[in-house]
Amino acid sequence: MGALGNFVCLLGILTIVMVVLLATAVRIVPEYERLDVYRLGRYIGQRGPGIVMVIPFIDQPIKVDIQDKMKKVQAVQQAFDAIGETKTLVYNDGSVEIDGVVWNAMSKQSIPPGTRVRVTKVIFEVESM
Repeated sequence: MGALGNFVCLLGILTIVMVVLLATAVRIVPEYERLDVYRLGRYIGQRGPGIVMVIPFIDQPIKVDIQDKMKKVQAVQQAFDAIGETKTLVYNDGSVEIDGVVWNAMSKQSIPPGTRVRVTKVIFEVESM
């Protein structure tokens, strides 16, 4: 093979490498999923739905199913005004079972275990990161 043959072979290898890199860079994200993208270990944001470009070997995309988050929000919304039963003594802290799910609970007065109760308020306690 001459110089032209070597050039064509090298061009073919480069074309294959570019096609492989492009194929790993393009992601198709469905409607109920998102990609949390980390670039060199640092969170840079959420991408999707639709066609998403990531940098191969630099970006680390992680699939997130937002239906799970929506289900959790719906569970909290349905818990409001729900009827349950105390599993432990409930005052500053305790446990209540509502529809087969055990939740942490608190009350203004002491409520003994086995008492039917109604949810009057849903509170999220948070702390800074």
